[in-house]
Amino acid sequence: MEGTSTGQRPYIRLTSQLRNATKSSGDEVRFKCEALGTPPLKFIWLKNKGPIEKSKRVKIRDKENSSRLVITQLDVLDSGYYQCIVSNPAASVNTTSVLRVSCFFVIYPRKMSSVEREYGRSKVSRTF
Repeated sequence: MEGTSTGQRPYIRLTSQLRNATKSSGDEVRFKCEALGTPPLKFIWLKNKGPIEKSKRVKIRDKENSSRLVITQLDVLDSGYYQCIVSNPAASVNTTSVLRVSCFFVIYPRKMSSVEREYGRSKVSRTF
């Protein structure tokens, strides 16, 4: 076929699937997308069907047969559907994962006022 030096038919296939991840705010997540196929392989990353832009927190590293997406200092707004699309002249394949970022916070008990100590807490001032 045209464009192949070995005479083999062009092909493409994923060699791994993205996995869903649940992380805490401030953590880091790493997604790796791997494929085999007739070169050149082109990797594209999407979040909620839109292109992902590189930044100080978002890194994309492409190699010949893989691409890695790393997001540091996660925020709840990073939650969503992440998709890796791999394409070549033969076709395109994709894999998707869900990232859930939880925001954990600590509630410190407050001291009771003298009125609350004497008469008890009202429903409004009750703490857990």
